[in-house]
Amino acid sequence: MASKTLFQTTMRTARSQRFSLLVLSFLANILLLASSIYMLQVFDRVLASGSLDTLIWLSVIAIFAIITYGFLEFARRKILNRTGAWVASELSPAVIKRTISARLEHGRSPAGLGDVKDVRNFLAGDAILAFLDAPWTPVFITVIWLMHPFLGMIAVAGAIMLFAIGVLHDILTRHRASTAAMQMREVNNDAQAYVENAETLAGMGMVEAVLANWKRSRAQAEADGSQAEETSSVLYNLSRSLRLALQIAILGTGAALVLRAELTAGGMIAASIILARALSPVERAISAWKAFGSYRLASGRLERLFRMTADDQPQVSLPKPEGKLEVTDLRYFSPETKAPIIRSVSMKLAPGTLCGVLGPSGSGKSSLCRLLVGAWRPNFGEVRLDGASLSDWNSTERGKFIGYLPQQTELFHGTIAQNIARMGEVDDAAVLAAARKAGAHGMILALEHGYETEVGNFADQLSGGQKQRIGLARALYKDPSLVVLDEPNSNLDGTGELALQQALVKMRKAGQTVVVVSHVPTLLRHMDKIAVIQDGTVAAFGNRDDIMRDMMAKGRHVTAKSASQAAE
Repeated sequence: MASKTLFQTTMRTARSQRFSLLVLSFLANILLLASSIYMLQVFDRVLASGSLDTLIWLSVIAIFAIITYGFLEFARRKILNRTGAWVASELSPAVIKRTISARLEHGRSPAGLGDVKDVRNFLAGDAILAFLDAPWTPVFITVIWLMHPFLGMIAVAGAIMLFAIGVLHDILTRHRASTAAMQMREVNNDAQAYVENAETLAGMGMVEAVLANWKRSRAQAEADGSQAEETSSVLYNLSRSLRLALQIAILGTGAALVLRAELTAGGMIAASIILARALSPVERAISAWKAFGSYRLASGRLERLFRMTADDQPQVSLPKPEGKLEVTDLRYFSPETKAPIIRSVSMKLAPGTLCGVLGPSGSGKSSLCRLLVGAWRPNFGEVRLDGASLSDWNSTERGKFIGYLPQQTELFHGTIAQNIARMGEVDDAAVLAAARKAGAHGMILALEHGYETEVGNFADQLSGGQKQRIGLARALYKDPSLVVLDEPNSNLDGTGELALQQALVKMRKAGQTVVVVSHVPTLLRHMDKIAVIQDGTVAAFGNRDDIMRDMMAKGRHVTAKSASQAAE
C-alpha cells in the first residue's frame, strides 16, 4: 500500500473537523426552524387566542433561538477559517521546497502556491457551508410533507429540478473552467516574467510587442473563461427564478388548502419559509461549484507534486570532506525533451586541485556545474565527494560543504550579510572572512549601509559585477570543500578580475577543490587541470600545460591548413 503523502496527511487532519462541523450544522439547521415555528404559532395560536403573554414568550424564545443560531454560524465559519489557514501554513513551505525539487528534476512543477490558495479559499469559504447544509434539505422537505402532501410534492419536485440544474452546471462548465484556469495561470506567469525582465524589454523596445502577444493570450483565456462564467450565470439565475417560482407555487397551493380548511394560515406561511431554507443550500451549492472545481483541480495538482518529489530521509551526518572529487560516466538528459545534455563525463580531482573547464557554447559546461553541486541528479553515473555520493547527503547538509557561483548571480530579499550567509543565521566572522577572501569587503563597505544594504530581485543599486562578487563571497562562506564557479568573471571589471585571481590563490592554499568554467587566459594560468567539454563529452582532460600545448598545436594546424587552402 502506498504511503500517505504530506498533502494527504494534512487534508486528512483538516477533514477531522467534520464531526464538529456536522454537530454545529445539525444544531444550526434545527434552529433555522425557529422562525417557521414562530410564524405558525403566531398565526394559529396568538391571533386566535389574543394572548399577549403567549406572544411575548414566543418572541423571547424565537429571539433566543436566532441569537444561538448566530453564535453557531460564527463558530462554523471560525472553524473553517482556522482550518484553511492551518492547511495553508502547513503546505506552503513544503510546496515551495517541492516546487524547487520538481523544477530541478523534471523541468517544471505541476503545482504552486496558487493551488494552496485555491485549497484554502475552498476550505474557508461558503462552499463548504453549502455542502454541509445540503443534507438537511430532505429533512425540511419531510417537515413540509407532514404539513400537507401536496406541499411536499411541490418541494420534492423543486429539489429535483434544482439538483438537475446543478448536475447540468457541472457537465457544461467543468472542462471549460479548468481549461480557462490553466490558460490564465500561464498568462499570469508570462506577465511576471515580463516584469522580471523589464530592462531587456525596455532596452530593446519589446514592451509593446510582448504586450500585444500577452493581450491575445489573455483574450483567449478570458473568452474560454467567459463562456463558462456565462453558462454558470444562466444556470444560477435559472435556479434562483425557479426557487422564487416554487415559493409562489407553495404559497398559492397553501392558500387554496387554507380555503378548503385543509391547512392553517400559519402552516401556509411556515411552509413557504421552510421551503426557502430547504432549497437554499442547493442553490448556494450551484454558485459554489466554481470554488469546488478550483479546489478539485488544485488538489489533483498538489497530489501529483507530492507524489513526484520525495521527502528528505534521515541520514547519518557525514564529516566535512577534504575535497576529493570523482565523476564517473556522468550522463544527463533534458527532463522535458529527453535529449542528451551530458553524454559522458569522467574525471578525478585530488583535494586542493584547481580545474578549468573549457568548451564552446552549448557544450554542457553549465549543466556539468549543476550536476557537480547536486542541483541536478544525473540519469546515469555519479558524482562522489570523498567517496560519498552526493545523494548520500540531504541538500542542507551537502550545501555546507559546497560553494556555487552560477552564471547569473541572483541575490535574494535581505541584506548583503544575509545573502553571504546563505540566508541562514549570520555568522559575522564567517561573513567578513568570506567577503575578504572574495575581495568584496572594501566594495561592500563603500556602499551606504555596508553589509546591511538591502538587496533582492528589484534592488537595482548594485551592478552586475558587484552582485557577482557578493555571489563569490556567498560561495566561499565557511570555506566549503568543493567550489564550482561558472564564468565567475563574466561581469567583472579589472579590479574584480584581480580580486578573483587572488581568491583562487587563497582557495588553493586552503586546500579547496575548485572547478572553474572560463575562457580567460589569466584565470587558466592558475589551474592545475583542464577539462575540455565538447557536445556533452570530455574531449580532453589532464594537466593544464599538456592540454594547453595540445590545443595550441591544433590551433596552429588549423590556421596553417586554412592558409594553405586560401593560397590554393
